[in-house]
Amino acid sequence: MRELDYWTSRRLIVTVLVLNAIMILLGYFSDNIFKHYKEYMAGTYISVILLLLLGITNFRIYLVRRAHMIWLLMAVGFVFLAYDDLFKFHEGLDRDIHRFFGMKQTPLSDRLDDFIIGAYAIFGAGALFLSRIEIIRYSRLFRYLAVGFAIVAVSVVLDAVTNDRAVLEWVGLSDTMVSTFKKILGTFEEVCKLTAESIFLAGFFEVLRRVRAEQDILSTDSLVA
Repeated sequence: MRELDYWTSRRLIVTVLVLNAIMILLGYFSDNIFKHYKEYMAGTYISVILLLLLGITNFRIYLVRRAHMIWLLMAVGFVFLAYDDLFKFHEGLDRDIHRFFGMKQTPLSDRLDDFIIGAYAIFGAGALFLSRIEIIRYSRLFRYLAVGFAIVAVSVVLDAVTNDRAVLEWVGLSDTMVSTFKKILGTFEEVCKLTAESIFLAGFFEVLRRVRAEQDILSTDSLVA
């Protein structure tokens, strides 16, 4: 459990925030603060690593709490999200739907990928609600999840706003301002996503610490008996 002792919740979240600050500063000096959040840049790989760690952490919890399938479901879900983030599955699905139905791309239909991301979050929240008795057992996790989902909601809204130029043009911004705001809001969206992932991971680390501690106590009691 050395890694759990080192990666306290605060240290984990602060590390991700510092990485965000570094990427923004490097982008700023390159005249594009969004530069390191583009596909297959540093931001993508940090997100994939966080999601894989979430999957691994939930699987390790499941190995102790085998009677509760929610941990295995979340492990599989986070690994899928890592795959989606790396290979942009939901964005490809958006294009495939347009092609399959012969749809003309519109500002609304172009946001299908945003709805898919929102659906992921709703599905995850629904699974947690159905397993709330097990989740409530770990009261500290609930606080991390609440904050994380709130930040995810902000990220989804920002993703929808920056998906194209329609919303920003609708509020009356000039072409130059639209481009600038798309970069700023797009960067903030990615910061929100990485921050939410780090908060989720910190919360599940707390659960893993507790289940491991409980397992150690049971093992000690059985030896004494």
